[in-house]
Amino acid sequence: MVIDDQGVNLGEMPTFEARKMAEERGLDLVEINPVSRPPVCKIMDYGKFKYEQSKRERLNRAKQKETELKEIRLTPKISDHDIAYKAKQAREFFDRGNKVKVSMRLRGRENVFTDNALKVFEKFAEQAGLVYERTPVKAGNQITAVIAKLREETATE
Repeated sequence: MVIDDQGVNLGEMPTFEARKMAEERGLDLVEINPVSRPPVCKIMDYGKFKYEQSKRERLNRAKQKETELKEIRLTPKISDHDIAYKAKQAREFFDRGNKVKVSMRLRGRENVFTDNALKVFEKFAEQAGLVYERTPVKAGNQITAVIAKLREETATE
C-alpha cells in the first residue's frame, strides 16, 4: 500500500515502482507500518519527517513536568518563627508542583519525647495549610512524613 506526498492512496504496487516514483519526485519511500498486510509505505522527505518527529518529542518532553520530592528538616526544639519560615518554604515547593518530605532526626533523650516531635509536625502542617499524604512515622531515630495536597478550607460564611 503506497501513499504519496499529498496523502493520496496509490494502492498496492511493487516496491521498485514505488521507489522509482519517489526518486522522480526527489523524495524517499518510507515504510510507515510494516506489520499490516500489505505494509503501508509513504512517499515523503525522510529528513523533514525525522526533524518533525524529534521536534514533537522535544515538545512532549517539555510539557511533562516531573514532580520532585523536596525535603524540609525540622528539629524537636524548633522555634515558632522557624516553623513559619519552613512552612512558607514548603508551601512554595508545593505551589511549584513538588511533593514535600518533612523529616526530623531525634538525638539522645529526644527519642523519649516523640510526642513533642509529633506536635511540631502538627504545628508545621497547620501553619503550611497542607495535609500529610503519609502521616508522620517513626523509623529508628527519624520521623518522616510526606505532604502532597492543600488542606480543604471549610468556608462557613
